[in-house]
Amino acid sequence: MDRVSRYTPPIADQLFLLARVLDCPALLRLPAHAHVDWPTVVQILGEGGRMASHLLAPINAAGDLRPAALIDGRVMTSPGYAAAYRAFADGGWIGLDLPRDRGGQGLPRVVQNAFAEMVNGACVAFGMLPLMQRAAARLLLAHGTPEILEVFVPRLVSGEWAATICISESQAGSDVGRIATRATRGDDGRWRVTGGKIFITFGDQDFTPQIAHLLLARTPDAPPGTRGLSLFVVPSRRIGPDGTPGEANGVTVTRVEHKMGLKGSPTCVMSFDNSLAYPVGAPGAGMRCMFTMVNTMRLEVAMQGVAVAGAATARALAYAAERRQGGPAAEPPPPLASHPDVRSMLLEMRALTEGFRAVVLQTAALLDLAHGSEDEGERRRSLALAEWLLPVGKAAGSEAGFRVANLAVQVFGGHGYISDSGVEQYVRDARVMAIYEGANGIQAIDLVTRKLGGGGERLGLFVDRVMADLHCHQSACPSLADALEVAVADLRVASDWLVARLEKQPRDCEAGARAYLELVAVVALGWMWLRMAGAAPGTSLADTKLATALFVGEQLLPVSSLLRQRVHAGARTLDALALEELCRYPE
Repeated sequence: MDRVSRYTPPIADQLFLLARVLDCPALLRLPAHAHVDWPTVVQILGEGGRMASHLLAPINAAGDLRPAALIDGRVMTSPGYAAAYRAFADGGWIGLDLPRDRGGQGLPRVVQNAFAEMVNGACVAFGMLPLMQRAAARLLLAHGTPEILEVFVPRLVSGEWAATICISESQAGSDVGRIATRATRGDDGRWRVTGGKIFITFGDQDFTPQIAHLLLARTPDAPPGTRGLSLFVVPSRRIGPDGTPGEANGVTVTRVEHKMGLKGSPTCVMSFDNSLAYPVGAPGAGMRCMFTMVNTMRLEVAMQGVAVAGAATARALAYAAERRQGGPAAEPPPPLASHPDVRSMLLEMRALTEGFRAVVLQTAALLDLAHGSEDEGERRRSLALAEWLLPVGKAAGSEAGFRVANLAVQVFGGHGYISDSGVEQYVRDARVMAIYEGANGIQAIDLVTRKLGGGGERLGLFVDRVMADLHCHQSACPSLADALEVAVADLRVASDWLVARLEKQPRDCEAGARAYLELVAVVALGWMWLRMAGAAPGTSLADTKLATALFVGEQLLPVSSLLRQRVHAGARTLDALALEELCRYPE
């Protein structure tokens, strides 16, 4: 068994979701997307699947076996990455959902997100770079000066230049308010930044002559905390009068981290020494500007988890059908997939992968409506519901990626633990997704402390949508519908309990936040599977969709009552042990 990566794009399931569950053709009738028709979407995803399988999948193992390395002060990327990037950029894949007047194609986010699954399923380490470019372009489009828009955005969209997001520092990981990088304004009126940043994805590479670093820094006399942070774009090389890269701009990589996974994606420690910087947005508004790209980043991290889950599921299904094991000694061994324990794992893998694929694509479609609908009320409601689902999708999608990858290793057995099979790489690559772009615990706290309050509008929109679809599709899978109704009732009770304590007992709310997010995710999973069961009859996917929906209702949704009880436990059990005793390991 060789280590050459294989990838099967999930185009049939994506098109089923887009056409029959999410009604993408109706989305294409909005003025913002009227230049795109459904056959074009089908063609784009078909070409994207072929590109992912033939261009990106072959470099996946190479990046894992020969990671990017720092050589003579520059990052040299893994074999095949530079050529793949040039072909990817030349094909116009970076700007699928970016504005046409800036060089993009103006497709809906939901189509871009489906394409992103294939990119990340084939080689998630490679997919990190175009994600940074799209996110940076969106941020600059929202807050950049006309000069910045003219110089940076078209080059980011085309792939001529690349971008990074520079937030974390050694003393300030998730605690962004403690950032210490300084920005000062010289006598010539120009800004310069000095400081260090860590965990910078593709902080350097050998693909592009210029990298735009979007960087948070503290200006002189700025207040403490996040209110004192301003945003700058710092080019890796100074920009000449004609817009071309010139001399070095005091930006260096001091280290490339050695990681558990995503080895083809260089994670850099960066140093900025009196580097010329261009302000983006108002002074002190750095965090508000950064939040412009939060939706893009969290949505794609959610899809990264789904992508790894999808790749792992496809490999496990094929292996379980081919591998023969067990049975009476006098008879030929049956396929591995015939054994109940293996069937249970395979069904869980399908349930999590296809269910959260639907959740993430639904969130993307809501963001499309929030920006493209001609009805102001629909725009507002769609954005509110998308904001509710984003932390859920990011956390649940990343957890599903890791869980499904682990199950794939179990299906492969001892062969899965051997690197030659390639499936153990999925486990290592997926692990970080629960950490970056806001650790999953932070997503849970955000959901409870920011999204649940405010009169409960977001929760109400979510529950109303779920219940409307439950009544509409109840007959498609009655046992799933019954389980979903119970789960919604558990969610309502848990929500009321948290809301009653948000102001006076916030620690109880934080203690129950993770279980609450998992409860919302369970409801979202059941919601999507019931909709898929309702849409499946008459399609080639009907048998697998209905059987998996039955599994979801009887095997996965009943956990809702346990999660409700965990929410209600509050902080009492967590705080029963004094801090010094908790952290003392017995000698």
